[in-house]
Amino acid sequence: MKRILFFVALAIIATGCSADKDQEKLLLDTVIKTHDKLMADDGAIMKNKMSLKAFANPSSDIQDSITYYNKLLGNADDAMMNWMNKFSPDFTGKTHEQIMAYLNDQKAQVLKLDSQINNAVSSSNKFIQKVKTK
Repeated sequence: MKRILFFVALAIIATGCSADKDQEKLLLDTVIKTHDKLMADDGAIMKNKMSLKAFANPSSDIQDSITYYNKLLGNADDAMMNWMNKFSPDFTGKTHEQIMAYLNDQKAQVLKLDSQINNAVSSSNKFIQKVKTK
């Protein structure tokens, strides 16, 4: 009887550990998926910065706007690079709770970055289109 209880307990523990790992993997995959989207958006940041550079002219009446949108795009790009440099998916020696807390924090940060980058790209796109149609 003790032997059966031991194997049942072992099976329950193994199932619990597996569920924890599945939760961790799912959350990590969500963070990585958002990161991958941001990397694609980084191309739009660079494209818009080049477009703004083409419009640059110190005597232009739109120079202040060009500077503003360049700064907006640069800040978004810098924020992404800063996040990427600090992100560490090495969970050696961490408990499930620590891993989940870290990944939930990273998810919140990367979603905030997504919003920041979307705003910078969208608003600079509108400005670029407006300047092109003049």
